[in-house]
Amino acid sequence: METLKIVCPECNSVNTVKSEVRNESIPCSECQVDLDDPFPVEVTDESCTTHIIENDIAVLVDFYSSTCGPCMAMYDDYEDAALGFGLKVRFLKINADTYQKVAKEYGVSALPTIIAFKKGQEVNRISSQLSRVELSLWAESLI
Repeated sequence: METLKIVCPECNSVNTVKSEVRNESIPCSECQVDLDDPFPVEVTDESCTTHIIENDIAVLVDFYSSTCGPCMAMYDDYEDAALGFGLKVRFLKINADTYQKVAKEYGVSALPTIIAFKKGQEVNRISSQLSRVELSLWAESLI
C-alpha cells in the first residue's frame, strides 16, 4: 500500500497518509486540521521550505508582494484555482518582501513568480500574472 507525505497547511507537521484516501477528509495527526484544505497557504521562509521538500504532492509557490499590481490582480484567481486540488497540489503564497530567503534561494527577481515543485525539485516557473484557467491547467499537469 503506497503512502504519501503531506505537510499540514496549519501546523506544518509532516503526515503520512494512504494514497488511496486522497479524496477523503484527513485530519492532521498533530493539530487535527483537514489536510485537504484547498485554500492557498500563506508561508514563511521556513514553512515554505518544509512544504517544498517534505510534500509528496506537487507544490505551486506564488512569490508576491502586496505592492505589486499584477500580484494583487492574480490573488482571487490563485485562490479559485486552488479550490479544485485539495490533496493533489498544494498552493502556497509567500510575501517576497517579508520573506526574502526562499526568494533568493530560487533566484526570484520578478513578481509575481510562480514556481512548481515535485518531490522537492523545481520543475517549472512562470514570472507573469496568470488567470484561474491557466493556473488550474498548470496544476492539473503536475498531477
